[in-house]
Amino acid sequence: MRINSSTDTTRTAGARRTGRSARLLALPAAAFAAVLACAVAPPAQASEPAARLAGCGWNNPGTEHPFYEHCDTRTNVWIQVIRQWPSSDYHRCVGPGKTVLDSNATGAWYDSGYRGGLCTHPGDTGP
Repeated sequence: MRINSSTDTTRTAGARRTGRSARLLALPAAAFAAVLACAVAPPAQASEPAARLAGCGWNNPGTEHPFYEHCDTRTNVWIQVIRQWPSSDYHRCVGPGKTVLDSNATGAWYDSGYRGGLCTHPGDTGP
C-alpha cells in the first residue's frame, strides 16, 4: 500500500520537531551571549569611582596647605595628623569632603583606634 504524501504526517512532524528544537537551543545561546557581553564590556562609569577614590585620604598637592579628603558622605571620622618637629601630632574630627590641614602637616590617616574612629563634630581636636 502506498501512502499519499499529503497524508504522510511523519515527515512534517519531524520537521516541526527539528525547528522547535533549534529555536529552544537558540534561546539559551542568545541568553548566554547577552550575559557574556555584559560581563566583558565594563560600564562607562567604572573608571569614575576609581578616580574619585584615588583622591581620598591624605593629599599634599604641593600648595601651601595639605588636606585630607574624607569620601564617605555618611560619617565623620577621627584622623591622626602628623606634623613636623617641634609641633606635636594630634587627632582631628573631619566630616565628608576636604579638610585643610596645618601647613607643617606631613601626613594624615583615619584612626579607627582613637575613640572608636567615629566622631560627632568636625573640627574637634584631641591629643
